[in-house]
Amino acid sequence: MSETEGATTDIGSAPRVGGCPFGPNGAGFNPFEKPGFADLYQQFETARSASPVFYSEPFRMWIVSRYDDVLGILKDADRFSSSTRPIILSSFPDEIRAALVRTHTFAAPNLAFDGRPAHDRLRGPVAKYFSAKAMIRREARIRDIMTRCLEEIPEGSPFDLVEAFARPVASRVIIDLAGLPPGDHERIMRYHEAVNGFFFGNPPVDRQPGYAQDVQELESYLAGVIEQCRTTPRDGLISYLLELVAKGEADYSDAELISLISFDVLAAGIRPAGFVIVNLCRELLRDPQHWDSVRADPSLFDSAFNEALRRSGIGLGVFRTTTTDVEVAGTPIPEGSVIWAMVSSADYDESRFPDPGVFDPSRTNLASSLHFSQGLHYCLGSYLARTIARVGIDLLMQRHPGLRLVPDQTVEYEPSINLMIPAGLLVER
Repeated sequence: MSETEGATTDIGSAPRVGGCPFGPNGAGFNPFEKPGFADLYQQFETARSASPVFYSEPFRMWIVSRYDDVLGILKDADRFSSSTRPIILSSFPDEIRAALVRTHTFAAPNLAFDGRPAHDRLRGPVAKYFSAKAMIRREARIRDIMTRCLEEIPEGSPFDLVEAFARPVASRVIIDLAGLPPGDHERIMRYHEAVNGFFFGNPPVDRQPGYAQDVQELESYLAGVIEQCRTTPRDGLISYLLELVAKGEADYSDAELISLISFDVLAAGIRPAGFVIVNLCRELLRDPQHWDSVRADPSLFDSAFNEALRRSGIGLGVFRTTTTDVEVAGTPIPEGSVIWAMVSSADYDESRFPDPGVFDPSRTNLASSLHFSQGLHYCLGSYLARTIARVGIDLLMQRHPGLRLVPDQTVEYEPSINLMIPAGLLVER
């Protein structure tokens, strides 16, 4: 399956749109065409200036690229629905799709893919667990996990920041946060690869039956953990929610708990948690003066963190489905159409962020960046991501103050239909 095939869907209309700079029906638009998204931002600049809303026949989606239009879509959950699991499922063969629709991960009400009223019922209790105050209370535990990971970085230089530090940090912190047994780490990560592959990746056809089996095994495993937590509560999100349910302060079925842990926590948490460390390190080390400035003055962290995600965030965009006929930037879009709202393009919109390709933590409007989305589906883990990045950078700066990027390296990216996650980043000390 090609990157393009992995993102297509049969949902929505396929209109003929003329005058697009990417050729008839947007056929020339392909952010995956060059390795490492080499011309991604040039394509976005072309779209913003010449055709900010156009239909892509290869992707069978409407592409929206300007900041104001993307923001409007993110904040209007009624007309632009996040119920897009059918988009993902449509990419797979019938037998795989049939297996997945029987799972809670792909069928139960879920924070990421459902709107009101289910979303509000599910999000409220979990939001408290991921709040700023909760992350402050949990920081010592996160620091302890990350310190142990730091001590396991192999001797010698250079080393791969992803493999040696960011990836193990992310998986261990997220597994601990969920309340899953740390001794099950390898098993959980095998399951995670399957769920992540179906939602974000591009799994080869011959791997898909095994991945579908892993999703089913993950759900059986999580059902067992939930039962254990009912009788013997432990620290973590699962026991926290079970306690609220028992008190009548939350309304979660077991199917919804499984979907929450499977997708919202494991699939949507592990890779982004590692990415924020790698992304910030890469941005700071491109000009070591930035690294040295944050090391000398930790109060500069927040602005550097926000600018790093604005300049090179994790996702190309978000998928939405129109629930009625709509108009975006004067372009009519029919009900039932799929929209790819390009957050990474919006964060490069010159009208909002002058000289968008420049890493400039002194920007005064970084709070308006869309890297954590906006509206109903604002990222639940934003405080967690910030805590992981801040602690990770602090530990790296203490242990390796002279850290530098290996020059002239080619950064490879994980196969994905919508994410830009470096598969490795070489640094030297």
